[in-house]
Amino acid sequence: MYWVARQRFHHRSALMQGWGVALLLAASALWVWLAFLLVDQRDAYCYRTVSNCKLITAWPQQLTLLAVSVPLSLLGTALLVGGSVRRQTSAHILQVIEMQKSEDRARTAGK
Repeated sequence: MYWVARQRFHHRSALMQGWGVALLLAASALWVWLAFLLVDQRDAYCYRTVSNCKLITAWPQQLTLLAVSVPLSLLGTALLVGGSVRRQTSAHILQVIEMQKSEDRARTAGK
C-alpha cells in the first residue's frame, strides 16, 4: 500500500511538472511572437501630416500577447517549482524514514 501511494504522489508531481513545462513553452512561444512583432516595428514610417505611425495599430495585439503570456509564465513557473519541490520533499522524507528504520534495526540487533 505504501508503494502505491508513493507512486501516485510521484505521478501527480510529475504531472504538475509536465503542465508547468507545457505552460512555460506556450508562454515562450508567445514571447517570441511578441519579440517578432516588436522587431517588425523598425519598418514603421510616419505620415508627414499626422504624428501617428503606421504600426501603431499593432499595439493592441502586442499588449494582448503580453497580457496572455505573463499569467502563463507565472502559472507554469509555479507548477514546475511546486512539482519539483514535492518530489524532492518526498525523496527527503523517504530517506529520513529509511534512516530511522535502519537505526531501529541497529538498536534491536545490538540488544
